[in-house]
Amino acid sequence: MDISRLYKGQAVRKPFSGQADQQFDVIVVGLGTAGAVSVVAAAQKGLRVLGIERLTSMGGTGTVGSVLGYYFGSKGGLCESIDDQSLELEKQHIYTASKGVNGDTKKYVFEQEALKAGATLHFDSTVTGVLLEGKKVRGIEWFSPEGRFTAESAIVIDGTGDADVCVMAGCELRGGRDFDGQAQPYSNVYVHLEQGRVAYRYTDSGYVDPRDAVSVSEAIVSSATLRTHLRPVYEDQNRMLRIAPLLGIREGRFILGEDNVTLEGFLNEQYSKEPAFFAYSNADNHSKDLAFESEFQQRWTVASSMWGFNFTVPVPLGALIPVGFDGLLVAGRCLAVDHDMAACVRMKRDMQKCGEAAAYAAYLSVHLQLPLKDVPYTELTALLRETGCLSEKDEVRFKETLSHADETNPIVSWLTNPEEIKTGLSGIKPGLAIWSAFRLKSSMAPQLEQWALQTEQEHLRKHSAFALAMLGNAKAAPVLRETVREKDPFVPKTSRKYNQVRGYAAIFLLGLLGDKEIIPELVSILKEEPGKWTYEDENKEFLADANELYFQYVSFTIIALARIGESHPECREEISEGYRHLLGRSGLKLAVTFKGSTDIKFDMNAKISKMIDETLQRWGAAVSV
Repeated sequence: MDISRLYKGQAVRKPFSGQADQQFDVIVVGLGTAGAVSVVAAAQKGLRVLGIERLTSMGGTGTVGSVLGYYFGSKGGLCESIDDQSLELEKQHIYTASKGVNGDTKKYVFEQEALKAGATLHFDSTVTGVLLEGKKVRGIEWFSPEGRFTAESAIVIDGTGDADVCVMAGCELRGGRDFDGQAQPYSNVYVHLEQGRVAYRYTDSGYVDPRDAVSVSEAIVSSATLRTHLRPVYEDQNRMLRIAPLLGIREGRFILGEDNVTLEGFLNEQYSKEPAFFAYSNADNHSKDLAFESEFQQRWTVASSMWGFNFTVPVPLGALIPVGFDGLLVAGRCLAVDHDMAACVRMKRDMQKCGEAAAYAAYLSVHLQLPLKDVPYTELTALLRETGCLSEKDEVRFKETLSHADETNPIVSWLTNPEEIKTGLSGIKPGLAIWSAFRLKSSMAPQLEQWALQTEQEHLRKHSAFALAMLGNAKAAPVLRETVREKDPFVPKTSRKYNQVRGYAAIFLLGLLGDKEIIPELVSILKEEPGKWTYEDENKEFLADANELYFQYVSFTIIALARIGESHPECREEISEGYRHLLGRSGLKLAVTFKGSTDIKFDMNAKISKMIDETLQRWGAAVSV
C-alpha cells in the first residue's frame, strides 16, 4: 500500500509501511453541503463512518456560509427531514428566527443526526494524504490539533468541493473555462438582522482560485472590505450580525468521471437513462464576459438569450466516480461536469442529493463487495426512492422561469411546427423558436431563408437570420451585417433577465460564419469611443450602463475577428491593424460590474490583451503588435 501526498501541488506516492490507526467502512472528507448528508445517510445504513471537516461544524454553504435559502434545485431526499427538524427547533425559540432555513439550527441537527446514527466526527481536521493500492483508494491521513492519524476504509467520499482527496490520489481533473481557466465569480455573504429575523444578502465580489491559499486569503479580505460590507455607518434597522466565514465559491475543480455531464451533450439529448439524482436550475453563469465562454454556451445564452430557462439534468453514478479509480467517490460541486454545465449542477438541494446518492452507492459497494461502478442500478434506485432523493416522476423537462415561485412557471416543449416557430421568431421572446429551429437542423433552412431574406417584418427577419447562422448558413450574413451596422439596441424578453443585445449577438454569429465582409465595420468598433450606444433593457442586472455595453461590443468583436481571421488568412493584417489601434489607445478602460451591484467593477483590459496576444501569436510574428 502507498500513501500519496501533495508536494508543490503535485501528488507524490511513497510506500506506506505502517498500520492505520483506525478502520472504517466509509470515510467522508469535507462535511459541507453534500458531505454532511453523506455522513448521516451512510451511518443510518449501519456503516462505520468517519467524518473529517476542516471547520468546526457541518453543512457548508447552507450553514457556515449563511446562504439560508434555495435557488431552485429539485426537492426531495434525506435533507428535507433535516430542514424540517431545523425549522421545528426555530419554532421552539431556541434560536433567533431566520429567513430560509436557520443555519445555526441546521448545523446542530446535522451533528446530532450523525452522532445518533453512530458516526465518528473530527472537526478542525485536514486531510494530508491518501492511502492507495494501485488505483484503489484504501483510506486517508489527516492532521488535527491532537496530531496526525491514518484510517483505512472500503470507500472514501470526497466532499471537499474542490476534489482535494482526488488531487492527492492523482485523479484526472479539470476546471474553469477553456480560454483562461476562469471559474464563476464568488460571493461573500453579509448577515444582518431584518425586522427581528436573521437575513442574508450578497453580491458577487470577484474571482478566486479555490486551489490557491493565497488567492482565497486575499478574497476573504478584499470582499469583506467592499462598501457592501464595510460601511461608514451601521443602522439599527439593518443591524449587521457578521460576515460569513465561508466564501460562496461556485466552482473549483471537476473530476473526469466514468460518466461526464456536459451542457452540449445534454442539450443534444445525450444523457444517462440511469440517473442517481436530478439537478434542476438554469445555466446560471454569473460571469459577464460571455465573449470568452465556450461557443456552445454562447449559442444558448447570447444568440438565443436562453439563460433564464430551467432544465432538469439526470446525473448518473458514474459522474461521482473518478475515471479509472475504485474506492473513491465525490459528493458536491466537483463531480464530473464541465464548466458550462456546472452553472446548473451546483445548487444546494441538488448537491445534498448528490451526497445522499454517494452514501447509498458506498453502502451497496460495501454490502455487496462490488466495485463502485458495478453497483446494481436497481438496488441503488430502491434506496434513493425510499427518501425521495429519486422519484418515479423525475424526468428531463424545461421550464420558462418567469419568477422564483417555481410552481407557477410553465413547462415548455421544443417547437416542431414551422408556423409556431415563425410566430416565435416574430415576437419579442424569440429564444425558444431560435433554439427549436437549431434543433431541427437543415430541415428548417428553406423556411428560415425565406423569412430572413423576403420579409420586411424586423423581428422575424432578424431572428430568422439568427437561427440560420446557428445552422452555419451564410445566407444569414446580410441581415446580420445590417443588425451590426445599426448597432441594434433591441434586447429580447426571452428570459426574465440576462437577455443579450441583438447588435453584439449578431457579431458573435458573424464570427461563427467567418464572414469577412463585416471586417471593416468590426474594425471601426475597435476605434470608436464608449458611451455612444444604447440598449433597450429595463433590467440592469447584466448591463449596468453604456460603458458595459461598449465592453460587450469590443469583446465580441475581438473574438469574431479572430474567428474570421482563422478562416481567411488574407484578412489577418487588416484585423491586426484594428487590434493595434485598440491596444494603443491611451486611457482605455474596459470593465464589467458584478451581479448584484452597479458599482463594483472588474478590470477587463488584461483579458482583452490576452485574447489579442494569443490570436496574433497563432498567426505569426509578421502581424504581431
